[in-house]
Amino acid sequence: MEEQLLTTYSFFAALTENSTDIYSAVYIPICKRALSLYSKKGTIGTDQDIRNIISLEYGIDVPLLIVRKLIKSVGRNLSSRDKAKFDFHIEEQGNSFSFSFKSFAFSNIEDSYEAERRKSNALQQAFEIFAKGQGEDINKLPTFSDFINKNKNKLSSFLSGKVSNIDCKEVSFMTHVRFLQYIEHNDNILYQTTKQIFIGSVIVSYLESDFDVDAKLERGTSYYLDTQILLELLDLQRAEDTMPTKELIKLIQETGGNIRLLDITLDEIKTNIENAIIHYDKKNPTTTINEACIRLGKNKTWLIALNGKLENILQKDYKINIDKIPESDIELFSNTEDAAQLKEIWYRKHSAIHDVAAYLYVREKRKRDSNKRLLQKASYWFVTANKKLCDFNITKKLNGNVGEIIMPDELTSLLFLQNPQKLSGKVSSIGLNELIAQTLSEEYPSRDLINEFDSVVSSLENISAEDYKILLSSISQESTMKIHKLLDSSILDPAQFNKDVHAIIENERNNKLNAEKKHKEEIDKNKKLQETNKDLLKRLADISQQIADIQENQRLDKLQQKEKDKRTRRWIWVIISIVVVLITLLLLQIFPNITNYMRKGIQVIGGLGGFWGFCNLGLNIWSKFKSH
Repeated sequence: MEEQLLTTYSFFAALTENSTDIYSAVYIPICKRALSLYSKKGTIGTDQDIRNIISLEYGIDVPLLIVRKLIKSVGRNLSSRDKAKFDFHIEEQGNSFSFSFKSFAFSNIEDSYEAERRKSNALQQAFEIFAKGQGEDINKLPTFSDFINKNKNKLSSFLSGKVSNIDCKEVSFMTHVRFLQYIEHNDNILYQTTKQIFIGSVIVSYLESDFDVDAKLERGTSYYLDTQILLELLDLQRAEDTMPTKELIKLIQETGGNIRLLDITLDEIKTNIENAIIHYDKKNPTTTINEACIRLGKNKTWLIALNGKLENILQKDYKINIDKIPESDIELFSNTEDAAQLKEIWYRKHSAIHDVAAYLYVREKRKRDSNKRLLQKASYWFVTANKKLCDFNITKKLNGNVGEIIMPDELTSLLFLQNPQKLSGKVSSIGLNELIAQTLSEEYPSRDLINEFDSVVSSLENISAEDYKILLSSISQESTMKIHKLLDSSILDPAQFNKDVHAIIENERNNKLNAEKKHKEEIDKNKKLQETNKDLLKRLADISQQIADIQENQRLDKLQQKEKDKRTRRWIWVIISIVVVLITLLLLQIFPNITNYMRKGIQVIGGLGGFWGFCNLGLNIWSKFKSH
């Protein structure tokens, strides 16, 4: 199943290589292929039968209504000759939908499917080799398709206008991240294959969510950045966050979008920077901003100067305009039911006011939009990296309209539709780097989150100084997701929070007793890894060469097909020319005086000044013939 999904993603992306029309280039061919596969079983079927074939063959879940649309599209796109040949008919009565044919053969894309299957299987094999080299048990490790699916499922939910129902088990994808980082710098062929698979997963998310791929994004759309996104743009968060954010901003501007900032967000950014200045520590950073400054080789003085001229930097260097929300509107937004509900689940109450005010402001700005139910027609967005806020916003949509909040990976996939053929490489690079940054953020808590947890724990009265020290040492090793769950329980269920905290302390005490034993095991493990890794480079290089051979064969097949098409066109022109000559000779035999009429016609053309134009026309026709 895992290799099948990777094949599907790679195959879908391959079908878009020479086309910007995803519906015609991908959706219709995969439905034709499903019908062709079904024809081996029977000549009469239903939309559910084709849905089952698509699920079995591609491993994806396409809604029944979409399958029905695709079958209709296949029927409309058949030539008169094929309709007569296949005797293809569709019957639709109420909820009943069926089709029939004498036969249905479609094999045009089988070679492409087989090539992509071999490439994706080779990638999966390379990942398993890498994982074993890292000392991982591949039977317990999430597959590489699980890693890609995490993003695809989240995107499908967003495009459907639903809160993502992704299973939030605490599994680690760090091996997948390390594999991506490794092949990006050491094996371009494997990395390009992964980029293709990523783009294919985006295209599948469109299909699964019944997203209208023909409706293009409006140019001139405004995107208001949230606090963390802006800090990432300034390189004041984790190092891995900076590049995908900068590339996304560049993509927005290249596709005609405008980058904006709300004054309340600017105030929040300045407050965060001021907090980093107050608690600045050049040896042991206490905030993420402080940590970033040390990474960049910047000191406290630099940070103070940056904060002082921040507004000018944003406007001049990044071309970001700042909108001021009227105080009356902020007061109005603060007193809404949305704000009251978000305060109940948000640890930082002032952030709840900011977040609600931001998306309600966007809602007001959208009032003139022509179609409020279509994502592509939204003229304003609030861009945040906060998934919980995005999900909350979806639950507060009005009258079926689209939500006002979008996350960076979702926005990247949306912008892809501006020109799939041209933007494929750029979007896949941004998307994979976003996936890396997102995974690291989920695996390793930020300094700010640990500080937040610290402030909650420090208010507990039944924790000794020794236990407090053990707890903070332990919590820094926990996942971001687990810490967020603990913080949520501190608000919603303080008694459970207290119990969980003491469980962590007790567990850490037990771990310390086994520390020496674990240390010896780790030394032995590292020795084995060093021996295994000697073989890793060679095995990955062999797989990379396999993919390169497949790609070369694909390239040669395309060249051969082009040459064949060229010869076919040339013969068509030759036959047309011979037919024209024969008709001319026949006319001369039937009408001997026709040359006199032709001579008079030429004299008339020359008299009108069009003789040389007529000659040029003949030369152009001849040159076209020569080129074919």
